Amino acid sequence: MSEHTVRVAAGSAIAPHLSAGAVICLGPGVHVESLSVEESVTLRGEPGAILDAGRRGPVIAVGVDGVVVRVETLTLRNGAGEAGGGVRLSGWSEVILDRCVVEGNEASLAGGGAGGGIYLHRGSLTLLDTDFRDNHARSGTDLHVTGAARAEARGGRFGGDIVVSEGAELTLVGSHVVGALSARGTTTRAPSVTLRGTRIDGGVVNDPNLPASVVVENG
Repeated sequence: MSEHTVRVAAGSAIAPHLSAGAVICLGPGVHVESLSVEESVTLRGEPGAILDAGRRGPVIAVGVDGVVVRVETLTLRNGAGEAGGGVRLSGWSEVILDRCVVEGNEASLAGGGAGGGIYLHRGSLTLLDTDFRDNHARSGTDLHVTGAARAEARGGRFGGDIVVSEGAELTLVGSHVVGALSARGTTTRAPSVTLRGTRIDGGVVNDPNLPASVVVENG
């Protein structure tokens, strides 16, 4: 897989450039597009770049296996879907958000309403100094991690709630959660939550009947 770089100005289509190894630099301004990514790519926002789905689907959806999608210095907003308005990861792939903002996304109540900002039930998610604000969902306004998924956040601020369920794994290092972190398992699978140097204003809500494994290392 060879790496190649392309610059896309606001108002031009991004999807035609989503080829394996592409580094797509998004120019300043609003890029109105809902992206389904099926190859390993990097989306890199220049100062002032916004990727806006216009409520026509998730901002970024990854439903295939074996790819790595990296998003850098970009605002992801106005996404909508049954689950995962900002980012939806349903394949065995890896998504990395580095210094991004996830805002104003929604998971619709009629379709399930899980993970207004990000939803994943497979694969892995890494969040690096990424902030969430004004996202909406019935379950996990900012983030919902479930099934066989694994997520880790280093730094960043979650303006809403986080939900981790079934057998999923979540690690927060040096993050700030304004809302609550809710954890619930099933009769056969318990999620795992590790908190290191993390502040959760709304507290940790651990289902007493189907509890998660919660490790707090805030020293």
